[in-house]
Parts: sequence; structure tokens; C-alpha cells
Amino acid sequence: MSKIKCNRRFERMAMPSMCDENSLMSIPAILDMFQDSAGIHAESVGIGAFDLEERGLFWIVSKLRLRIVRRPQVQEQFEAETWIQPAERVSCERDWALNKDGEQLAYVRSIWAALKRDNFRPGHMADFYPDADFNIAPPDDIPFTRMGKNFDGAEALGEYRIRSVDIDRGGHMNNVNYVRALLGCFTCAQLEEMDIKELDMQFILQCYEGETIRFVKRPSEDGIMEVGALNEEGKVCFMAAIK
Repeated sequence: MSKIKCNRRFERMAMPSMCDENSLMSIPAILDMFQDSAGIHAESVGIGAFDLEERGLFWIVSKLRLRIVRRPQVQEQFEAETWIQPAERVSCERDWALNKDGEQLAYVRSIWAALKRDNFRPGHMADFYPDADFNIAPPDDIPFTRMGKNFDGAEALGEYRIRSVDIDRGGHMNNVNYVRALLGCFTCAQLEEMDIKELDMQFILQCYEGETIRFVKRPSEDGIMEVGALNEEGKVCFMAAIK
């Protein structure tokens, strides 16, 4: 039997609802498009959310890095492509890119695991991961940013109370909404000055409707801003390195 295709391409446009005050596709909108593309491709190859539910599993993303070359302008057309890499024992990698006329506009590298619904332990990829024709680009060889969980003495950025609109089908705060809440701690002028080109994220603990998370920041080497989101128990649930 022939192997499945490990990738899928989509023709896309930066719709007005996806863009910020500068008429550029926002960072959360880029990450939303990544999640949408990943979900559609996963369903087409038998590893989507519904497929895993039948096996008593659900997907989580543990690490995600977004690299931006330039953000598409409002109503600009481009191609989105997502592809999976060969899996490890209990984790797998999915990559994604926005391209136009041979130019890469943005790139995402992400690490996923499938947890068992009854005990939250990771499932074995060999039990369900597809036999694919892995012929797309190899993963980015730049390692994920290593960040410690100690934010003692870090500067407060703001608080965010998780609302019903933040919750996804897993019953917890959607990954992209951590980024929305984080960016909302800054003014438009501050974000423009920051001119974010890379966002390296780690998702550690799940948070739920009604909880309040606190964002704090600490300086790091090479001008990188490291941000943590702390839950009501003071535990780190999300971290990001902003470049």
C-alpha cells in the first residue's frame, strides 16, 4: 500500500478580520491559521482530533516556535503549507510555513504529544502515527529556547481572567489565546517598537475558564524578553521567549 502524503498546501488570504491596526496579519491570526491547517491535514491522514478521540487520546502541543520574516498585508494572497516529520516514541513534530512567490513569510516548528484521556499519560506514536512519505524539508536545526521556570522577582506585566471565549474543544484555554492575552499586556506603540520576529513558546499546564493568570517578564541574554504566565497557585503554565 502506498504511503500517505505528509504535507498539505492551502491557498490563503490575509482577511481584514485577521489584521492589526497596521493592516498586517496579526501574530495570533498567523498561529490560528497554523492550527487550522494542522487540524485539516491531520483529519485527512487519520490522526485528527476525532480519530484520536476514538482511541481515547487527545493532542497537546508542548513547544512551538514562530519565526516571522514579514507579516502578510491585508488581502494579500499566499500559500500555507503544513507537514509532519517522523515521530519519536511519544512525541512528533509538525512544521508549517507561509510562502509567496518562493519567499518564506513565516515558519512554525511545533512538538506534539497525544495524551490518554483516562490517565493523561502519553500514548505511543507507533500505535496510530501514519506511515508517510516524509519528503518535505527537514526540521529547523535551531534548538528551542531553554527557559527556567523560576520567575521570582520578575516584573509584572498584567493579569488575565480566562473567559468562555478562550476555551477550546479540549475544555481548557486554547494555546493561541495565551499569546493573545500576552500581547494584550503591551500597547500598540510598544508592540510596534518590539517588532517581534520570533516567538518561542512552551505550554506546561492547562488552565480553565474562570482562572486568573499573571504575566511577568524577566530580561535575558541577547536582548531576549522571557515571559511567564503563572496560575493562581503560582505555578508556571506558559512561557515565551520574545525576540
